[in-house]
Amino acid sequence: MNHEEWLERAEIYALGALDGEELQQFEAHVASGCAECEGILRNSREALAQAAASLAPAKPPPHVKTELMRHIGAQTDAPVRERPRFRWSWPVGIGALAAAGLVLVLSWQLIDTRKKLEDAQSRLGVVESEKAQTKEVMDFLSNPQVRVVNLTGVPPTSGGKAQLLWDPIARKGILLTIGLPQTPAEKAYELWGLAGSEAVPAGVFTVNEQGRVVFRLPKLPESQPFEKFAVTLEPTGGVPKATGPVVLIGSM
Repeated sequence: MNHEEWLERAEIYALGALDGEELQQFEAHVASGCAECEGILRNSREALAQAAASLAPAKPPPHVKTELMRHIGAQTDAPVRERPRFRWSWPVGIGALAAAGLVLVLSWQLIDTRKKLEDAQSRLGVVESEKAQTKEVMDFLSNPQVRVVNLTGVPPTSGGKAQLLWDPIARKGILLTIGLPQTPAEKAYELWGLAGSEAVPAGVFTVNEQGRVVFRLPKLPESQPFEKFAVTLEPTGGVPKATGPVVLIGSM
C-alpha cells in the first residue's frame, strides 16, 4: 500500500469509522511511528477544539465521502466497544454525524493545503532555475570576447528567432530561442557552425511550449572561424550532416 492510501485511511480513522482488518492495519501503521499520519490525527483534534465555529463550508473529495458512508452504514448495528489508544469516541446520533462531517472537512482542507504547498514549492523551483539561467547568461556576457549573433526565422518553416552568445576563443556558447514550434516526437533542432562550405554540428535541442530554450553548446572542435550559425530540423539525436530544412540562420 502506498502512503497516500494510508493518509486517506487517516481521514476515515479520524471519524471513528474504520473497522475490522482496515482498523487493525491502520493502528499498526500508526504504532510503527508514522509521524505524518499521527500529525493528521493530531491536527484534526486541535481543529475540532479551536476552529469549528469559524470553519468555512467546503466540499470533501468524492472518494472520502463514499468511504465514510460505507463505514457508517456497516456500523449502524455494531456494538459499542472500547477504543484503542489512538482513537476517541463520540456519542451516536446527529451530534456524531455533525462531528464526523466537521473532521471530514478539516482533513480534506489539510490535504488541500499540503497540495497547494507542494505546487508552490514546484513553482519556486522553476523560478530558482530561471534565476540561475539568467545569472549564467549575464556572467557569460560579461566576458569581453563574447560575440552576440542574432538568428532569424526562415519562412515558411519558422517564425521564431534566437540569439547565440558565442565565445570564439573558448569555442563555447549559449543559445537562447523564442517562438520556435515544438518538434514532433521523432524530430529535434540541431545547431550548426558554418565556415565556408563546412557545417560543424553544434548540438541538438528541443523547446518548451513558448518555443524557448537556454541551450549550452558543447565545446566545438578547433577549426577556422565560423561565419554563420544555422538551426535545422533533424531526426532525434542529430545527424553528422544537415538533412532537414533551415529554420534559423544568422551571420557573425
